[in-house]
Amino acid sequence: MAAWGRLTLRAWDVVTVRRAGAMSAEAAAPYWLGDGPRGVLLLHGFAGTPPELRILAEWLANHGFLVHAPLLAGHGTTPEEMARTGRWDWIRSADQALDQLLARCSHVGVAGQSMGATLALHLAANRPEVEAVVSQAGLLHLSDWRLRILPAVKGLVRWEVPSGAVDLYRAEGLQELFSYPRRPTSAILELVRLGKLVRTEMGAVVQPLLVLHGGRDSVVDPANAAQILALASSSVRALRRFERSGHGMSVDVDRAAVAEVAGRWLEDFVGTASDGRLNLCPEAL
Repeated sequence: MAAWGRLTLRAWDVVTVRRAGAMSAEAAAPYWLGDGPRGVLLLHGFAGTPPELRILAEWLANHGFLVHAPLLAGHGTTPEEMARTGRWDWIRSADQALDQLLARCSHVGVAGQSMGATLALHLAANRPEVEAVVSQAGLLHLSDWRLRILPAVKGLVRWEVPSGAVDLYRAEGLQELFSYPRRPTSAILELVRLGKLVRTEMGAVVQPLLVLHGGRDSVVDPANAAQILALASSSVRALRRFERSGHGMSVDVDRAAVAEVAGRWLEDFVGTASDGRLNLCPEAL
């Protein structure tokens, strides 16, 4: 078991660590931006924080949306706190945040990054109030072989420590990402289970669906993007791949284009009636 002494699953290597213990409140703070009758819920990724989606939030706020970017349960505090949470806590956080947004908006869409995208798909499948959804580097499965034995070893190997390797084209994008110096393996297992759950729910996703993925993504297999698109029941759906971007596509070299493509999708379909035409993007993974 010595090889597990410093577990370095690549799926979490993309983010930078800011503090050895508790994360600063400023770095992890949730936020509201903008105003208007249309709203968008933005959901951050596993072990991430709301600022990773700030560029999209600002684009939406500048185009008449009210944006809510919550902090998911177990995130933005300490690794020990994260170890006490799992998929149902993250789902509850997303549900509650959507309710808060609906209390202020007549029409809502959801978008997320990585695990946040998976949660966005869950909301689309289960909450008919959602009118459009954007998945950025979303996952339904993870391909690292070590995840298959994680249920058997998680009691012996409690923590995963990122290796420091990154797949970002724009290295300075790391300065816009915040994460823990170690992540509980119990939470990693919960992430795998979340993906499995949402995979069974994809047929209930009927809203206009945009799937975005980075061509350099070494974290979430690009096959996830094709699977998300194929399993959804959406009559209006599109796929766009940004070849230069890594997993953290919201802060990578194509970040402005990612935000605009996502923002325009939400602008087109939140608070507007879809004409129901099949809309498949010509780009393929």
